[in-house]
Amino acid sequence: MVRQCRRGGLAGARGSPTGASDRGVLRGERDDGPGRPLPGHPAAAALRPRPRPARVRARGVGSECAAVPGERFSGSARLAGAPSSRRSRLKRLLILPGAALALWLAAVLLITDRSLPVRDPRRFKNVLAVFPHADDETVHCGGSLARFAETGASVTLLLLTGGERGNPAGVIDPALAAVRRRESERAAAILGVTRVIQEDFDDGQLRQHTDAVESVLSRRIAEVRPDLILTYDLAGFDGHQDHVACSQVLTKLCRAQFPAVPLWYVALPARMLRLLVLVGQVADDSRAAQRRVTPTHRLFVGSAIVPKIRALSAYRSQRGSIGKGLGRIIPAWLPVSMLQFEYFADAG
Repeated sequence: MVRQCRRGGLAGARGSPTGASDRGVLRGERDDGPGRPLPGHPAAAALRPRPRPARVRARGVGSECAAVPGERFSGSARLAGAPSSRRSRLKRLLILPGAALALWLAAVLLITDRSLPVRDPRRFKNVLAVFPHADDETVHCGGSLARFAETGASVTLLLLTGGERGNPAGVIDPALAAVRRRESERAAAILGVTRVIQEDFDDGQLRQHTDAVESVLSRRIAEVRPDLILTYDLAGFDGHQDHVACSQVLTKLCRAQFPAVPLWYVALPARMLRLLVLVGQVADDSRAAQRRVTPTHRLFVGSAIVPKIRALSAYRSQRGSIGKGLGRIIPAWLPVSMLQFEYFADAG
């Protein structure tokens, strides 16, 4: 199209010399009025009103221009492809998050053991979690504790040591024990834990005080009167001596004095354990592997994964121990968000 500015306009046929001459020749040849040519006369086409050209406004141009049909022109007409271009850019921007979501879903399906039955957390109204150190409960069953709390259960957390050796050097740090106590209280509040009981056994020394530990556990269980107890399995998950001692003493006590109270060991499917060993999050300990239990059931965590991630963030002093191997590179919330179920084994 040829753009003709409003200022110039289009040359009309009535202003042409030919038009004037034709009107002069044809004047008086019809009775219906002067100046009108006969139909079919060549001047009739020239005098016929032409359609008014469409006016468009070019981007960045202040004046309007007339687009004459049948002619080509560039400029604002090219803007017709702009919406399509924007849609293409939007599609490209959505590819990356879409691919990330697909990978996340694939990882969830890969690590989930769908062969195990799902237990209903609403069956239990008074849950007791027993662990040696602050953060053990959040790492291994924080989502389940939050789910129990959501269903209205009373959740009690019993920590046996102050965790004063929870530093890279493994040396006693009394100030660290106070820090970890405050962190455990914040994490418990996030998870909805009703009560935190902090004992003061020496970190790393539970095996040397099994009789005293058994006495304390017996008194606390009688006091809380739980209908479910959670703790480590006899392998202590990763073979830590405090984890193992806690499980051994509690298992023996429950079988002897509280056989009617269900005891659940925190556990992981074999596929997930192999993955954790591969990324360096769990040590490849053959002795621990021999005593490690196989999960018998699972608990759906779902939205409770959010408070679990927040509770993990509350343990700032333990970020080095929580993030091992690739965990130092990958943010902790990413693999934790994939654990839509937490796994347990009946102590029997």
